Amino acid sequence: MLVFTSVLVLGIFFLIFIITDIKSFKQKKVDDMLSLAQVVGSNNISTLQFGDDEAAQKILAELHNVTPQIVYSAILDKQGRLFSSYSRPNTASSSVPPLLDEKKYLFTNDTLYVASDITEANEVIGRMILKVELSDLKQMKASKYKSATILLVAALAFSIIVAIGVQTYISKRLLYLVDTMNEAGQTGNYNKKIADDGKDEISELIREFNNLMQQVWESQQKKDEFIGIASHELKTPLTSIKGYMELLSKIENKQPNLQFVQKALENVNKLERLIKELLDVSKIQSGQLMLNMNEFNIDELLNETIQAFQIVTKTHQIIWEGSSNNGTIIADKQRIEQVFINLLSNAIKYSPGEDKVIVQSKKTDKELIIKIRDFGIGVPKDEQSSIFERFYRAKDHSMNISGFGLGLYISRDIIKRHHGTIWMEKEEKGSAFYFSLPLGNSRAVLSKEQV
Repeated sequence: MLVFTSVLVLGIFFLIFIITDIKSFKQKKVDDMLSLAQVVGSNNISTLQFGDDEAAQKILAELHNVTPQIVYSAILDKQGRLFSSYSRPNTASSSVPPLLDEKKYLFTNDTLYVASDITEANEVIGRMILKVELSDLKQMKASKYKSATILLVAALAFSIIVAIGVQTYISKRLLYLVDTMNEAGQTGNYNKKIADDGKDEISELIREFNNLMQQVWESQQKKDEFIGIASHELKTPLTSIKGYMELLSKIENKQPNLQFVQKALENVNKLERLIKELLDVSKIQSGQLMLNMNEFNIDELLNETIQAFQIVTKTHQIIWEGSSNNGTIIADKQRIEQVFINLLSNAIKYSPGEDKVIVQSKKTDKELIIKIRDFGIGVPKDEQSSIFERFYRAKDHSMNISGFGLGLYISRDIIKRHHGTIWMEKEEKGSAFYFSLPLGNSRAVLSKEQV
């Protein structure tokens, strides 16, 4: 904007100067030619009175020798008829423009016509006409335009240099502020402040941003503290309620009482899972989510989890495709099972009306990759970058599907602590969620999580 404004302003000023100079040049040329026409007209008073056109033609020829720019000159009598004329050699014959009858001068293209009355004793006895070639006007225009172009290029270069300096002072600070805001939005770290000791508007903006981030961080801390306390306080009475409900389900054998007890127990289990997720989130935020690393057979874990899940799932068939000879890995078995269960649960919840979920496993030299594919509603493109965020739920379906939007957030943190990766890919129908776990010398790397 600085460069554009500078060039625009300079261009307007240069144009005004050029137009002013051209106008001044033309006016000066008109004044000079009018004066010359009056002098020549005065010298031809006697030739008009005595009808001596030969003498008049000699005077006009001498005029062309003195002023080569005049390509045609003519003397008209008082009736407006041509009395005498002279044209520069190798010049086509000329005619007087009709508009010149009402004016003293006329510009047409690069030519100037001048007309001056010839008077004797305050009586008009004729008229002097001059046609002037304005070649010097062309040269002047070319020179002005060339100078203006050179100055504009120089101004453009200087403006760019100044703009770069201004950008260093202003734009980089704004861009750094934007980057910090994006980083805070992606990482959830609202405790980062920007140091700036300036006294301009950007510094004021940065100070307000720091204050806002401080307020957001404090609110987040209070919220996390509340979640942690509430989860712990709810866990103890819920455990007692669950114990009583399980005992009651074993004692009661009459319908519909037994059905009521079982429904209540299902909802208690659901509430227990939600509280566990909230506790996990609290541990993640406080950095207290630790891993218990052990070596176990991943195929056995996948098979046991699928079978257990299939028992409680009546609407979908869980199909395990691909390799079933993946061997052992070093990881937290309970946490990997938690991730797998969460992805299976989401695949079923978000594919209503479908009847299958496909699980695939693939082992490479460096990692083990697990894929859970559903044929459901899928994830809109504008939501794919946000589904692993805390408390995020699908916009169009969150009202019909239970949950706090914590499962994928917890799963991402668990896989990240295993130095693996979790991601999703859109399928032609539905979605596919992947997570990978490192192999090879992972024992030495992952054992750090136990410290």
